[in-house]
Amino acid sequence: MAEKMIELTVIVNGQPTQVVANEEAPLLTVVEKALEQTGSTGQPADNWELRNASGVELDVHKKVEDFHFEPGTQLFLNLKAGVGG
Repeated sequence: MAEKMIELTVIVNGQPTQVVANEEAPLLTVVEKALEQTGSTGQPADNWELRNASGVELDVHKKVEDFHFEPGTQLFLNLKAGVGG
């Protein structure tokens, strides 16, 4: 069975990056790829929160497919409040 892939746009602290994700993988893999692609590796993935365009925080431990994203959906990744240097 072929992997189901989807391309999402993740805005990391205002910087957009395209992430191709396996829909059967946890959403956390999207967070990790987005951080790597933007060079935002100073904080672990656990210190970041991923939200949809409505501002709702997403559970990164659920599978990508559980969210029924359309290709190109924009997600917003920012450090959690109180984290940083």
